[in-house]
Amino acid sequence: MDRRDRHSGDLPWGWWLRARDRGLEDDSGRTWRTVREAFWVGELGFPAIHLAGEQQELMTRVLTAIDARWLAGAEHRHDLFEGDMLFWRFYLCWLASIGMLDSADGAQTLGAPLSPEGKSVMLMMQATREPGWEDLPMAEVVNAVASAKRSEADAGRERALMVFERSVVSRRHIFARERVGRSHLITLTGIATDARMPTRRVAWSQSFAEDQHRDDLFAWIAERIDRWDDWWDLAHRHGGEALTQRLLMLVVQTGGLAS
Repeated sequence: MDRRDRHSGDLPWGWWLRARDRGLEDDSGRTWRTVREAFWVGELGFPAIHLAGEQQELMTRVLTAIDARWLAGAEHRHDLFEGDMLFWRFYLCWLASIGMLDSADGAQTLGAPLSPEGKSVMLMMQATREPGWEDLPMAEVVNAVASAKRSEADAGRERALMVFERSVVSRRHIFARERVGRSHLITLTGIATDARMPTRRVAWSQSFAEDQHRDDLFAWIAERIDRWDDWWDLAHRHGGEALTQRLLMLVVQTGGLAS
């Protein structure tokens, strides 16, 4: 099968693999234990080592972030790559070199969207995630929040945010809007497993005098739900102030909450 024919639709990478008694067989007759192994070792040529899982998860997050909003380079660089410009540039150039990005020329690589093959790989990586990584809500829900910007139709945005909140209520790590007295809050809670009975704990919170300002930030955070697990880990390990600084930097990098 021609490689170009594999990615003509919205099917996950590897849909052409054949299930045999020994495993999954590719076009060359090679047998693999999993679809991920066929892609990671067979397609990309990486060694089958124990570090593959974390690198595959990074690739999943980067592809998901590009597909979700074609993030500006600054936000990609600071949130996914801890501000390492060289690593960020190299990683996107590498994605382009293996056909994951739709970059007609090198000058556009850093801002390119996913190619059909990149979309196909992203779908496969999301579908084969380890149980510890949670599924994201339907794209339509996130898109509704993104499109319902602050305007005279505030009721429309509120409905979109409420639908979004219902869709993520069962996540382990969750940002939520709350009201305590006269303060309007955004909280980040997660399941703590360091005791016999797992309980929800607040790792970060931010208060606002007006609910509209709170909702502006919450809508921005909702559009970036693919980053919630990492943001919980940052707050849990380094404290709420570290997450506050990260979010403030990212909001500035993206041009403010209205962008």
